[in-house]
Amino acid sequence: MVDASKFTAEVYRRAAARPDAPPRLTRAADCVLDGKFSWEEVAAGTCPHPLAQALFTPKAQEKLWPLLAEVAAAAEPAPAPAEPRRARKPPPADDDFSGFTYLEDLAEPHRHPAWPPRPDPGR
Repeated sequence: MVDASKFTAEVYRRAAARPDAPPRLTRAADCVLDGKFSWEEVAAGTCPHPLAQALFTPKAQEKLWPLLAEVAAAAEPAPAPAEPRRARKPPPADDDFSGFTYLEDLAEPHRHPAWPPRPDPGR
């Protein structure tokens, strides 16, 4: 069974504009263009016009409503894709010093030796 609660005025408007729209919907669209009733009245179900009432008959439920449901599903915005969660390193605790190396500078050779440079023979 098709859920007719999603058939808004915009759904009727878009379905009537399709080239494969059924004749009963195109006749109703002509009446809307003539100003006899509006799509808002049709969607609310308050229009007493016979062509608007014809959109709610059992035959319309069989032939027209699947098209309206398709248009309504296409009009719904697609949910935004969720961004993948990245693994993050938890912030270090105040007493956790495992990320620091204090003897790192002692592992490399010193660039400036402690003894004085050689005297230049050209002096």
